[in-house]
Amino acid sequence: EVFAKFKEGVAAQISVDDSQAHYDLGVAYKEMMLVDDAIREFETAARDPNRECISFSMIGMIHLERGHHDDAIAAFTRALDAQQKDPEQKTALSYELGGVYEGIHMRREALAAYQRASTINPNYRDVAQKIRLLSKGESKAPQKSADDEFDKAFDDLLSGGKS
Repeated sequence: EVFAKFKEGVAAQISVDDSQAHYDLGVAYKEMMLVDDAIREFETAARDPNRECISFSMIGMIHLERGHHDDAIAAFTRALDAQQKDPEQKTALSYELGGVYEGIHMRREALAAYQRASTINPNYRDVAQKIRLLSKGESKAPQKSADDEFDKAFDDLLSGGKS
């Protein structure tokens, strides 16, 4: 209750047009693990074209930390679509997007995102290695998942090992 009153007081003191203050408040809320409040502040800050890219990047990171991959992809994509961004931001966002896609086994999308990052900065982190590994994986037959292996073992067990 005390914190709710604090947030109300802060909201009353900060103009909607003060994107720096909303961005800073979003960072503070994120650090306090008040992620819904942080997202709201970053969305407000993103109304300023100068902060749109970084704000949606932060929203993407929050969603990624929460395991909300689709929301992270949407936020990173909005950050990449921002009119004002520098090559460094575009590289980092493309790389992060590649990581999200890779984490949910969307290899083709991950490869494309890593390739976008590499086009801007071929020496960025381990992007060249990621491209190499994903490119190799694209030419291989689809990998069997743990579920496929379990199903085969279960079928073998039921059939007495005669499959």
